[in-house]
Formats: sequence, C-alpha cells, structure tokens
Amino acid sequence: MFNSLTGEVSHAIGTTLRLRTGGVEWQLEAPGGTIADMARAGRDRVRVFVYLHHREDTMMLYGFATEAERALFLELIKVSGVGPKQAIRILSGTSIDSFVAMMEAGNLDGLSTIPGLGKKTAQKIVLALQGKLVSAAGGGKEGPAEPGGADAELVTALCEMGFDRKAAREAIEHALGELEKQGVHPAEREQEAFRRAIIALS
Repeated sequence: MFNSLTGEVSHAIGTTLRLRTGGVEWQLEAPGGTIADMARAGRDRVRVFVYLHHREDTMMLYGFATEAERALFLELIKVSGVGPKQAIRILSGTSIDSFVAMMEAGNLDGLSTIPGLGKKTAQKIVLALQGKLVSAAGGGKEGPAEPGGADAELVTALCEMGFDRKAAREAIEHALGELEKQGVHPAEREQEAFRRAIIALS
C-alpha cells in the first residue's frame, strides 16, 4: 500500500513530477503548488504523499506536498463529473484554505474563476462537500476521533483507496471484532481485517 515516496526530484515541470528512489524513477501527476515546492527542493530528498488511481485500462500515480492536499483531491474526485485530471487542475489554481473558504460560503463566482472549474461543476462541488471539509489551517469542525495504532493505519489506507472514512472505520472495527471472536491470532488480524473491509466496502 502506497502512502508516500521519499527521494530526489529529477523533473518537476507543469503537472509532471519525477522522483528517483534508489534505482527506480517514479512519474507522478501533481498540482502546480506541489510541483513548485519540489522544484525549489532541487537535489534535496523530499517526501511526496501519493495516491494510486486504478481503473481497468489505466493506472496513474498522483503526488502531493501535504496530506491535506491529498485529502482534498480524494474528496473532489468523489464528486460526480470531477475526475483526477480536473481535480489536479483545480488544486493547481488555488490554495486549500481559499478553496474551502469559498466553498463553505457558497461563492460560486469565486470558485468559477479557478482554472478547470465552471459554475455548474462548482455548484456540484458545493452541494456534495459543503460542511464536510476541514481547512488545512484547522479552521473547520473535526470529525470523530480515529482508532489508534494499526487500526488507524488500516482506516487511512482504505481512505487512500477512495473509500469513505466513516464507512472504512466501521468496516475495520467490525472485521477486527469478528476476528477476535473467532480467535484469530493477533499477528494475522490486520491483514485479514483489511481484506474483509475491502470486500465489505466494494
């Protein structure tokens, strides 16, 4: 399961980022802000948070400078009519805080000025996400506390695959509870709980 890659930036132009880790060079699509951050890093080692978008005919790796940026990307691609490429364009045209502020205010005119975002799509995003996002600066309401330790890591991994956080948490808790009742060895519970949660959520 991918969470992040750490390595040396070999290319950061437009929305294309290439990151060298050991003997492998990864190519990712990333928002403009992330590209700018990575370009400034030069030859320094950087950490890039990633999301693997998998469809029957294609696999694409997306990169983000922060977990908050990735979280917003994942919420955007849940909105009907917004695909990964459009979400990257939206994130390239604004900051997270500005986007969330305009969305919470229902500012369709402001949202419509963001490249890649017309008024009709902006309206869909407001209807789907208003009240559900938290500003990167921590200005919104916090959701329920996550379980700690390995449980939290499993929930996070499911969210990165595109599943809803609340549903993922419930699926993991249910699976772990069932496995404990069945007497499954603790060392085997995590992997099996993750497998069962994916089946339950799919």
